[in-house]
Amino acid sequence: MEEQQNVKYCVCAMLDLLGFSSHLEISAYDLRTSIGIQAVKRLQHLEDVLHSLNTEREKRPEYYPNNFHLQRINDAVFITMDLDDVLIPSIGSTAFNGLSTNVLKKKIDETELDSLQKYESARNSIMQESCEPLIKFTGFIARLHMSINKIEAEHFFPGAKTVISTGFRRSFLSKLNNKEDYFSANFSLSNAYLAEKSLSGPNLYVDTSILQLVSFNQYANHLLKFGHFQFKRESFDCFGKYNDVFFLSNEATIPGPIEIKLFRKDYQFRILNPSPLAYLQNIPKIQSYLINEVIPDLSNIYYKHIYNAIKLGINKNKNGALIAPKSFVFNGKNDFGNDIGIFYEFLSTGKSETLEELAEKKFEEEYGHLTAEGRAKVKALWERVVEIDFEPIALSEVLNGIFDLDERQFDSFLLVLEGDLELLDYKNENLE
Repeated sequence: MEEQQNVKYCVCAMLDLLGFSSHLEISAYDLRTSIGIQAVKRLQHLEDVLHSLNTEREKRPEYYPNNFHLQRINDAVFITMDLDDVLIPSIGSTAFNGLSTNVLKKKIDETELDSLQKYESARNSIMQESCEPLIKFTGFIARLHMSINKIEAEHFFPGAKTVISTGFRRSFLSKLNNKEDYFSANFSLSNAYLAEKSLSGPNLYVDTSILQLVSFNQYANHLLKFGHFQFKRESFDCFGKYNDVFFLSNEATIPGPIEIKLFRKDYQFRILNPSPLAYLQNIPKIQSYLINEVIPDLSNIYYKHIYNAIKLGINKNKNGALIAPKSFVFNGKNDFGNDIGIFYEFLSTGKSETLEELAEKKFEEEYGHLTAEGRAKVKALWERVVEIDFEPIALSEVLNGIFDLDERQFDSFLLVLEGDLELLDYKNENLE
């Protein structure tokens, strides 16, 4: 019994820089060469992103699980977290299949078993509380993946692959420092490491057992549905009809699950779009708005769209097919370059104190050398209303491309747009 109590069910994310070994090989393993210096630059980029993660975690702890552990080894990062003991699979299984009778007896008071309604309410409460850390974990891993791949792309590097897997861990006390070693006897780490060898490209892969647990929250499930869509450039067809043969749109596809055998056990992974998953971190914070306990301020059309996308989700149409909706959730902008708390600030007050503070900080950096009178004159100049004659841009002409913008780009673009902004609100096109 004690041995069973020392076994934990956990998750581990492995992020690995692609082609790094080849990068070193070309440099003859000499970091002093020009190619070796580029390899070191990739490691520094990884370090910068991890610094952003830690900085945000300190500033916004409510968006992160209470306990997770990070270990970096050269060009790879491992992040692991124990799951609640109520989620541990039954003996012989590798996936959670429901709360056991023993757990229910320990967690649910006898008075809550008086009726089916009370029982289901108590059960749902246990599951929501147990799955919340995993929702946050999956969200920040998606943002980590996006952030490093964004920097890699800017410098024309191959990018990073991320794999999140489940597995068991045996509690292990290190004799070196008498502290828990979360990376020893951790088979979620082993699973992620082995699965990574069977998966390709700078993509995010997630164990389907994790998707099941995250999907217990219906709004997290909505984001996972969006995350199934992968976008790639349309293939040119000589028989096709194009307004401009040099302008090809993106095609949305939903790849099937990938089966991998790990330690003689069958696992399934899915390649997911990290952009929608980046909003998983927001779910617990905005839950009260989503379930109509609190009325959100939806005066900002950008965040109104994202809020409604999370709340309404996406469904198959009458023919059983799925059409990827035009949505800001696919724009890939909610990485560590965007403060995770801004979304909630707009929903709660219609404005963002964080953005105002950032604007003030930028002003001080640019004009801090001026006298108080000089800074006041610059602010007055900024606030002056100036009439300019220009030809406004019809919203209908840019509707397809506008969803690629982030909130600040979009806000600036609004000044020259003409049309009904409600057209930009989220629409589940499969229901139309």
